[in-house]
Order: sequence, then structure tokens, then C-alpha cells
Amino acid sequence: MEFMKYLLLVCLIVSGCQTVSAPIHQPTQMPILAYEVDASEYEIPEPESLFSLTAEQVAEFKRFQLQSDVDTLLPFQQVKHFIEKRLVNFNYEGKNYSASEALELNQGNCMSLALLTYAIASEFQVDISFQLLHTMPVLLDVTDQYSVTSDHVRTFLYENNNDESNTIFSGSKRVAIDYFPGRYDRGGKKVYSNEFFAMLYRNLAADALFSDDLPLAYLLLKKSLSFSQTYGPSINMLAVVLRRLGDVETAESLYRYGLEVSEDKVTLLSNYHYLLVNQGRIAEAAVVKKQLLELDDSSPYKWYLVAQDSIAAADYVSAKVYLNKFIDNTHYFHKAYFDLAKVHFKLDEPELAKKALRKALDYTELPKNKQRYQAKLAWLNLH
Repeated sequence: MEFMKYLLLVCLIVSGCQTVSAPIHQPTQMPILAYEVDASEYEIPEPESLFSLTAEQVAEFKRFQLQSDVDTLLPFQQVKHFIEKRLVNFNYEGKNYSASEALELNQGNCMSLALLTYAIASEFQVDISFQLLHTMPVLLDVTDQYSVTSDHVRTFLYENNNDESNTIFSGSKRVAIDYFPGRYDRGGKKVYSNEFFAMLYRNLAADALFSDDLPLAYLLLKKSLSFSQTYGPSINMLAVVLRRLGDVETAESLYRYGLEVSEDKVTLLSNYHYLLVNQGRIAEAAVVKKQLLELDDSSPYKWYLVAQDSIAAADYVSAKVYLNKFIDNTHYFHKAYFDLAKVHFKLDEPELAKKALRKALDYTELPKNKQRYQAKLAWLNLH
């Protein structure tokens, strides 16, 4: 089974509120995308159409601002208060709704909530920024070719700083919004405007890919890379789409290009390895696998998902390496120890399997998990 992780990320920094652009660094040229698709058959939305609110929705927020427990707050606090009240009854679904749709339906995924937060903040001139979070992977959907997981962001809303001589947000108070906070969430990098737009269209391309509309996914990914040509997840997904469309040569060029320009190398290497194996290029595949095994990546959950792919392929030696990379950075995730115990058992390492199960017991809290791990440990002790 091919492993291709594309994250449904919730992050955004766009024009309308103050933003900072990431420095542009493109050491090589992106491969020419010559695959022909009739773009007239598809409507690719512009970003502005996804952020706008209706007049009625703006009026709703203005009425909210006049409430006695809200009108004394500063605008950035009012936005936080409004969003958090919405979260109480918000129906979390893995769908990419626009800001106005999310507000009307009171549902959507993390991207929908981030878009809604931005739309309100932009309408009322509140400065906003986003930070990626490293959190436990949530598996949203799986087919015979793809797996989809969800990541999260933390949003920061700022008290507006009217001193234009200062740098952005300097000296400003801020409040944070954690949409779906987890006990073990860890803060990651900030996301800049160009990368956000790439993420936005990559998410839409993921919807098209799961609907098996490869031409639409192709167009959306080209749009994504028009904002950031170094955004690894879109490079990776485009390579997968082109491979499925039959343009294997460009797909391979994209993998090579992505490995040069992107910091997000884990999934690129994993899928490049898959392409080489499928072509029977075993020696080259072994070189790529060696790079993956030796890679040092600070995003631990990628290692966990690559390990799952290796387990599915019965490559237990590699799975052990990937799971240990994950545990080195995220020692509290009990299921990783359970998976590691299964890998040790497959590799005829019963004592290490027992040790991993004891660790799983240390970090789990749910009784059903404890019973499961204790049963496995008892079975190992008898054999």
C-alpha cells in the first residue's frame, strides 16, 4: 500500500490583517509541469472567496459585541470570546468549508475554524497569527492508496498596536485560541502567508484526490505551488497525482526537487522509495531508504505514520527504527509502545516486547487499553 500523508492543517495568515512574509529561498528551479488539463472545465476559487462573510454574519458579530458582558472587552478579546462560544456547539467534521459556510452551518474541520477566526479578525481589524502544533495523530480516513490525518494550530489574536514605527505585534498583548487542545500538544513553527495559501489549496486538492478527480487535484496543487514552490506536502502530493496520471518522469523530478528545497522530507522520501520499488529500481530504492532511516526530523508524528506503513509492508526492521525516532521525541504516546512491542515480537525480541508493553501501560489511562496491554504482557510472560 502506498503511504501518502497529507495534513489537513489549520493555519492562516493572509492579507487584510498584518502579516509577515517568509524569506524566499529557491535554490533550484521547479520541474516544468507540462501535463495538459482543460482548466475551463473547473472553477478554481480565489482565496478571497473563502474568507468573506455575509452582511448578515457581520451584523451578527456586531450584535454580539453589544452584549453587556462583551462590550467592555477589547476587539481581540471579543473575537476570542465569540469563537470560543461557537466551539461549545460546533460540529467538528473533516470538511473544508469557507468561513461563511462554517458560521452558517456551525460545523467544519480545523481549517474552517481558522478561516472563520481570520474572517472575523480581518473584518474588525484585529491582528492574527498562527502556530503549528505537534499533537497526537488523528486518523480521519483511509483508502487502499491514501491515509488522511489531521493536525492542529494555535491561533494568536493581538491587541492592535497603533505605533507604526514598531515591528509587527511588538509590545502587543495577545490571547490564544486552541481549537481542540490536547494534553500533550507541543508548539511548532509559525506559518507565513505564502505557506498558508499553499496549505489552503493542498487541502482542497486532498478533497479532489479522495473523489478520484485527478485533473482537479492537479490544478489545485499547481495553484498551491504558485504561492510557495518549496512547500513539501504539495510537492509530494503533486508527484503522487502525476504518477497516477501516468507522468512518472515528472513525478520523480518533483520528488528530487522537493528533497532539495523542502524541510519536509519524511513523506517525500517514503513515496519516492515506493516509486522506485514499483519500477524495479531496487538499488536506487535502497539508497533512498537509507536516507529515510538516517534522517533526523523534528516533527515526530511523521515518523509514527511512516512506521505504520512499514508495519503494513511487514518491514519490521525499518518500523522499529521509525518508532524509536518517534518515541525519542514523543515519549508519552502509549500506542507507539504497543506498536513497538508488536514489532519486537515479529523480530523475535520478546524481552524488548515486554519492556515496550510495560511502557505502554505506564502512559495509558483508559481501562480498556490497560486491560489489552496487560493481557498481551501476560501472554508474553507465558511464552
